[in-house]
Amino acid sequence: MKSILNKLLNGRLTRWGFLAVLLLAAGATVAGMKDRQYQLGGAFIGNGGAGIWNALQIPLDPAGRTAALRVSSGTLSPQFAGLFAALDATGGGSDNVGEMEMISRDTARFGTVAYAREQVPGNPLQINSIFVMTGTVKFTGPDTIVVTYTINVYPAGADVNGDGYPDPGAQPIVIPGILPIQGVDTAKRVTVR
Repeated sequence: MKSILNKLLNGRLTRWGFLAVLLLAAGATVAGMKDRQYQLGGAFIGNGGAGIWNALQIPLDPAGRTAALRVSSGTLSPQFAGLFAALDATGGGSDNVGEMEMISRDTARFGTVAYAREQVPGNPLQINSIFVMTGTVKFTGPDTIVVTYTINVYPAGADVNGDGYPDPGAQPIVIPGILPIQGVDTAKRVTVR
């Protein structure tokens, strides 16, 4: 009688133990999905204070924690068009290039450099000003981001050594109400599905 009771008790414990392990595994899976680590990479179309733009994130490591970044303007907002006019940038602007890195499970910080250009006879695209953009990209879902940024603009003369960056100690241009520019844009991943 004792051996039958032991078998029955062991069978129930095994079943309850299996059920408990199964519930723990399911709970961990759901919790893991909530705390997902987003990865950098892909193409995005965005809009906001800068106008309409597109960005390409090219991962620099297998985990997608760092990426090269290239941002191109599709249209300029009135604010940016006014800025280019105020700078006499008759040749428009270049793409922004830089890098980004994840600083939390859903947020990356980035930095880019771009140039306002002017058309000059004999050499149609001369650098007029240097745009240095810094900020964060926050994933609000797997295919959506919010970009918060600051843009400082430096005169071309702030690059005396000609390396494309403002020299150490260079001061950005300050135009009250226009520069520096601070903004928040939103973007969606470009997907083919």
